[in-house]
Amino acid sequence: MTAAITLTSVSKKYPDAPIYALEDITVSFSSGKIHSIIGRSGAGKSTLIRCLNFLESFDSGQLNILGQNTQFMSKEQRRQALKEIGSIFQKVNLLSRRTALENVMLPQEWQGVTNESAKLKAKELLAKVGLSGFEDRYPAQLSGGQCQRVAIARALANEAKILLCDEFTSALDPETSLEILALLRQLNKDLGVTIILITHDMNVVREISDFVYVMDNGKIVEQSDVEQLLLHPQHATTQSLLTGLFVRDLPHHLQQSLIATPGEGQIIVRLIFSSKSSQNPVIAELIQHHQIPINILAGSMDHLRATVFGTLLISAPYDKVTHDMMMAHFSKNGISAEVLGYLPVGGTHD
Repeated sequence: MTAAITLTSVSKKYPDAPIYALEDITVSFSSGKIHSIIGRSGAGKSTLIRCLNFLESFDSGQLNILGQNTQFMSKEQRRQALKEIGSIFQKVNLLSRRTALENVMLPQEWQGVTNESAKLKAKELLAKVGLSGFEDRYPAQLSGGQCQRVAIARALANEAKILLCDEFTSALDPETSLEILALLRQLNKDLGVTIILITHDMNVVREISDFVYVMDNGKIVEQSDVEQLLLHPQHATTQSLLTGLFVRDLPHHLQQSLIATPGEGQIIVRLIFSSKSSQNPVIAELIQHHQIPINILAGSMDHLRATVFGTLLISAPYDKVTHDMMMAHFSKNGISAEVLGYLPVGGTHD
């Protein structure tokens, strides 16, 4: 898969800062995909994305954009490279004295495009973002979501192949945010534009992302496709960031009774089914073929983009043989199984 952007061993440290803002970052962002970068405040996310559009320099390493090593670019080559990159920020920074149409025309004007051509292109882009009929409105006459749509159209005005988005939905209400996410997904599908976004909102990640990257203290500590990372987080930072994203908590009465050490009693396991693995009668097979009595304690359904998945909380009598047999069975059927603890004899499911 071709990379739109590749960073190799990129590091950056601000003067007098005690730690690196970016430390030995090596990552590739595949062309035509949507990539989300998440992390706590101060993790280095904004510094990373500002390096991608030349708003920040870095101390060491290599940055390739669309196959070109930026280290050896002249000023003119950088200017040309920037035409391939559109940026969208939380503050849309539309010019208040220019109409929606004129704001979208602005990048083309800077490139010397004729007024007639720029106007035609701007109208096409406003139509693509759902703002036909709004060309002559000023920013003060538009809602927050409409202003963001104008900003997206403006970012694409020079045929950008890469779109960088920094906390672009954080000022919008949830319903408007979903509409903007749907728009970006459609633009990604229609135009093949590569999207790299920074967000604190895990719902943004789950709705739009193909790949997710987790940053902590200037490093990328975990990266994977969206389903693998959100459903099976490995790093402690990822697990903390995803707290509450899905309904995965144990019922309170079980939390009080659960112990961490195996012994006589019940083992409590949380299963996560994808749409594919949910087609198999996994629990029925355990009961029928392995004679393991399974008790279903709780369950829920959720989604990642268009993929439906389910979580199931089960218990079974504990012994080492039963444990190993269950885990092998779940693994064989492509189901994530996490042992949450053990319910001793005298504990309760009620």
